Parts: sequence; structure tokens; C-alpha cells
Amino acid sequence: MIPQRLDPIELNNMAVQNLEYNDTKSACEFLTTAVKVILNTSAIFRRSTRPQQENLSIYTHFEWSDATYFELKSSPQNNDPFGTFLFSRAMFVHDRNPTTRPCRRHLSADAKAAIVYNAGLTFHILAIKQNDSRLLSKAGSMYSLSQTILRKAAETGYNSKLCFHSFFHIVLLNNLGQMSYMLVDYDASSHYFGQLELNLRYITSRPKHENTFDSNDMLGMMSNTFVDVPDTAPCA
Repeated sequence: MIPQRLDPIELNNMAVQNLEYNDTKSACEFLTTAVKVILNTSAIFRRSTRPQQENLSIYTHFEWSDATYFELKSSPQNNDPFGTFLFSRAMFVHDRNPTTRPCRRHLSADAKAAIVYNAGLTFHILAIKQNDSRLLSKAGSMYSLSQTILRKAAETGYNSKLCFHSFFHIVLLNNLGQMSYMLVDYDASSHYFGQLELNLRYITSRPKHENTFDSNDMLGMMSNTFVDVPDTAPCA
């Protein structure tokens, strides 16, 4: 049941808990509402100044959830899990500002991007479970919107906690690549997996304490970069 007081962060965190318990449908309901609240109550691409964004971000913290475990196959003929890794951790958003109003409507770019990503992940998981390409397209739209929110904020000089501390943009590349591959958009898939490979190489060159991913996540994402993506879609 969705709370009467529509707080996007509260809705998000309830959804992430549902995902951890594999209740994807309830998570989708919460996150769809959270995204609607964000879109309806703010100019999502408004060019807030850097001090305004940093003021919103100072008390906001982020935490990856436990992974959602389910079988992922890019096609009915593909029984090999290699190269079919979906990053299935959602993102908790914690607002630790003691003066925040009970119903938070003004969110940082990071908070918006995390909530929208979670909505995309939920659509992605549902699409796989239900074999529904329309839900895959919705997932891609949410992932792309999350990217756009961060890109627009960066144009103002905003320093994203998600990107610089959680390497959030790498997760978006992985899941966009996987989504594109499943939709037989091989050009897009090659682009995203190519960018993923460059970013993973950067992470592995950094001190280990800077990497927020566990070894299974890293190996799974790396396996996607080794996939031999076809040049063309199969004939009908």
C-alpha cells in the first residue's frame, strides 16, 4: 500500500526493501509513484546552481542494496550465463538532514538519479521475468533519464557523490548494454559495453578501497565486455 504522504525517498527505500525480498511488483508500484512525484513537483532539468545542489547533497547518503538473485538469459537459446550479467543491486537513499520537512520534494540530482535508476532496474527485472520487451524499453528510458539528470547537473559544476564515490555511471552503462543486447540493438550494446570496459579498466587501476563493488559484481560486469556482439540483427 502506497503511503498517503508521498515522500520520494521513503517510497524509494520501501521499494528497495521489496526488491531484496524479490517482491518486484510492489517495488515497481512504489518506484513508479516516486518517479511521478519527482517529475510532477520539480523541473527535473532546471539548472540549479552548484551551491544549491551541494546544499541538497550534503546530508544525502547512498547505499547499495543486496543483489536480487534470479536467472537471466539474453535469449531462450543461450544457456551460458557468461556475458549476461545484470547489475541487480538497487540504491538506498538516506537523508540525514535533521531539519528536512517530513515530505521531501526538493531532491539533489544524485537522489533523483538513484530513484529513477531503481525504477529502471525494477522494469528490467520484470521484463526478464515476464519476457516483455515493452518493459525492457521502459527500463532503458529510466536508465537514460538517470544519465541525463546527472549530465545536466554536471554542466553546472555539480560533483556527484554517486559517480565519484559509488561509480554509479558504470552500473548504468552495464545495464543499458544488457538491455540493448536483449532488444537486439547491437550498435547501442557495443557502445555501452565499450564504455563499460574503459571505466572498469580505470577502476581496476585505482586503490582497492576506492572500489565500492564486490568481486562478483566486478566479474559479472567484466564478462559483459567480452561478449562478441553481432554486427547485425538476426533475420525475421
